[in-house]
Order: sequence, then structure tokens, then C-alpha cells
Amino acid sequence: MDSSGIDTPTVPPADKKRFKLLASICFFLLLGTWLSIPYGAGSDMDYHMASIWCAWGEKPGICEIIEITEQDRTAQFRNNATAEVPFMFQICDSRNIDFWPYCEVETDHPVTQRLRMASPEHMSLYYKVAHTFIGEGISQSVLRIRMMNCLIASAVLFLLLSITTRRIAFASLVGFTFTLIPNGVQILSGVTTRAWAVLGVMTSWAFFASYLSTDKSRKSLRATQLVATVFTFLLALSARLDAAAMVALTLAVVYSAHLLRNKVLTTRQITVSLLAVSGLWLVLRQIPKLYEFVSVYVPSNYSARQYLLFQIVHLPEFVADWWGYRIGQQGNGPGIVGLIGVVLFFINLAFALVKSSKQQRFITAGFAVIICALLFKSTAWTGSIVPLTGIYTLGMALPWLGLTVQHSSQSVQFMSSPGHRKISIFLLSFAHMITFYSLIEFYTMQGKNVGYFETLTLNGTWWWNMPIGPNFVFLAGVILFPAFLSLAWKSIDLQLPE
Repeated sequence: MDSSGIDTPTVPPADKKRFKLLASICFFLLLGTWLSIPYGAGSDMDYHMASIWCAWGEKPGICEIIEITEQDRTAQFRNNATAEVPFMFQICDSRNIDFWPYCEVETDHPVTQRLRMASPEHMSLYYKVAHTFIGEGISQSVLRIRMMNCLIASAVLFLLLSITTRRIAFASLVGFTFTLIPNGVQILSGVTTRAWAVLGVMTSWAFFASYLSTDKSRKSLRATQLVATVFTFLLALSARLDAAAMVALTLAVVYSAHLLRNKVLTTRQITVSLLAVSGLWLVLRQIPKLYEFVSVYVPSNYSARQYLLFQIVHLPEFVADWWGYRIGQQGNGPGIVGLIGVVLFFINLAFALVKSSKQQRFITAGFAVIICALLFKSTAWTGSIVPLTGIYTLGMALPWLGLTVQHSSQSVQFMSSPGHRKISIFLLSFAHMITFYSLIEFYTMQGKNVGYFETLTLNGTWWWNMPIGPNFVFLAGVILFPAFLSLAWKSIDLQLPE
């Protein structure tokens, strides 16, 4: 970065371009191995699957007899709906049996079943797009949807490595590296709205920051960066309203940090910004649904002091859900995967904060407050005192770490060292292997072995119904994860501009 604050990407040599393409291909194949996890392997899958099948209304054999049920008091502006859809999975204790395999498996099942879904007036665009991929077979339809999501994620990764500035490419790859395990890969290759929502939140900031930092004479490059920003924002907006809010907040932080870094924030700009925020707030007050979404309140069945104290104490525990840390309200203690994820993430965060400026500390601390506020708001929205799982804010992990690295005063970061990169990739690959094996083992054995492995082989109930067995898919995933990270780090410049 020169004295004017411009950090313009250089034209990568041929081998760098090749590494970017190979890294993206490996990432696509890696996501493909995670398609081995059953489509029911997640909470609320009945809701998401029925919403996809009924996205365009009633159709014979696909979605029939949509009924709007009584308003759920915990859902602030969403009606509950149900529909008759083709049989997808057995329900066990009000959950699908893949996610909660603690009932006897029924060999006979009806042709259709009634599942809950999003009400037609609040159907997200993601469901409508995913609906175009469904056919007669449930498994084949889900595979097509998940392949679409894998392809989109891989394409966005390629753009992230190719059109961002040197510093931001490094910063975003640091964030990408330390937020994928144990939940990121499964979400990005999944069938729910989180696939687009998390991807949009994770990457939009990098394209926008690059657009602001690239020399204005490079019009075609800046246009591409702006298009990528809009595309990733639309991904989030098409999937979930809360994800769109996260993107908007992140882009506001990026723009404010850009103005402060280049010392172009004048009194007039501050005044205009405050007036614009005040005007927006007045407009929101006139739209009940949007005002209810942005307003903060404490559920009526708790005192404000009790509720706030409980949230302050427990919110950090639930943020640690990003890495499956499982402490406090969430479990009996951290496992090896959670320890690796938390330790490596905060080592990188701390390393980037060495000799930090007031501006960098403000960005890092402010972003942490935003994350906790979003989780608080989501929890209050459900009426619960126990914070929601941190997975709801997983997408914010990457810009939090990425922005901290981007605004670091040091040209050398933790991942600049070959030794640090090797040990990090080794530890993350080990965490990925443990996570991937545990998930496949859980689903092939249908939850019979909890807390121990009866045998090393993964052969068992295999939802793919294909000649490719789970052992082969597991080995492919184990190889592809370190291959992807190694190629991705070889594809960018490790010497950061000052």
C-alpha cells in the first residue's frame, strides 16, 4: 500500500493463476465429499425441505394442501404453515430421524407426509431458486441443489483469490482458513438457506474493501469487484433477512474504516451520515415489520436485569460454537476440534493486534460488540433466555478476523511464516478428519455409537445408494482438505504491502 492508501492487485504470474484455479477445484471437490452427509443431517430440515418443495405453490405430487396454522407467539412476524409433500424422512420426537436417530426405523412409510414450511408470503428467493432443481426423486433433487451451492461457493472463492487486493486476499484467506471447521464446510455444501447466507456474509466485505482500495484508473477491475460485492450481498438477501443485515453492518464498518484510514472523514460527512441514519430510523419506524426486526427488547417473562446479565455471561460461550467448543450451557467441555479452532483463531487475531493502532483496536472491539448484539437480538426474538447457538453468526467470524488483519500495521502476520502455515494446516486437517469421520460414522451407524467408535470402517447405512462407499469418500475428503489449503496459500502473495 503506497502513501495514498492505494493497495492495487498486481497481475499474478501464470503459476499463481493456476494455483487459484486448482485451489477452487479442490474446494469444490472437498464440498462434494461432504454431500455424503444425509440431507436430513441438521435441525429444522423438515421446514427447509418442505419450503423448497412448496416454493412456487401447490403442485400435484410435489406440494399439496398448504395450510396456514395459528400464529406462533415466539415468531414476531412469520406465520406457521404446513403442506403435504412426498415422504422425505421419518419423524422421531418431532425431529427428522437422520438428525435425531433415537427411534426404531420404520421400513414401511406413507407416500406423503405433512411437514411445516415457510408461509407463502414470507418465502425467500433461495427456496424459489432451489425449487427449480427438484424432480421426482428426493435424494437426486437434494444432490442437485447441493451441487449448485458447492459450485457457487467455489466460484466465489476463486473470485476472492483473484480480484481482491494483495492485503485483502491475504486477510480474507486467513479468515477463511480458520472458520471452515467444523461447521463451515457442512453449511456451504448444505441444502438450507444458510449456504447462501453464510457465504454472503463471509465474503462481501472483501470485495467491497478491495473496490475502495483499488486505484480508480483500473475501471474494469473495480467494476468486477463491485459486481462481486452486489452478488454476494444478494446471496445473503435472497436467503435470510438477518444475513442481509449482517452484510449491511459489515459493509458500513468497511466503509467507515476506509474513510478513517485515509483521513478523508470531514465534519460535513459525519453530519450527513448522522442525518442519513436518523432519516433511515424515522422511515423504519413507519414500517412495523422492519422496525420490529431492528428494535431491541427484552422478552416480557423476564426482568431486564436478569435477562441482560444472563446474556452477558453466556454470549461468549455461544460465539465459541463457531468451532464446536461446547462449554457452559452447550456441553460438558471442549473437545480437541473446538480447542484447535478457538486457539488458532485467537492466535491469529492477537498476532494481528501487535503494535495495533487505535483505529484497528476500535474496529476489532466494535465488530465483537456487533456480533454479540446480533446474537442477543436473535435470542430475544425467539423469546428465550438461553442464547441461540453461535452458528447464527458464523459468517461474521471471517470479516472479524479479516478486517483485523487488513488494518494491522505489520507487514508480517502469523500465516506469513512457512512454519506457522504448515502447523496450522496440519492441525486444521486433523480437526477436519475427526469432524468428518465422526459425522459419517454417526449417520452410517444411525447414532448407535455415541462417544466411542466401535470399528474403524464406515460401512453401514448409506443414503447415497451408489457404488461409491463411505470409506472412499472419507479418504477423499481427508486428502482434499489440506490440498485445498496448501494450494490456496500458494496462490496469493505472502509479502504484504505496508
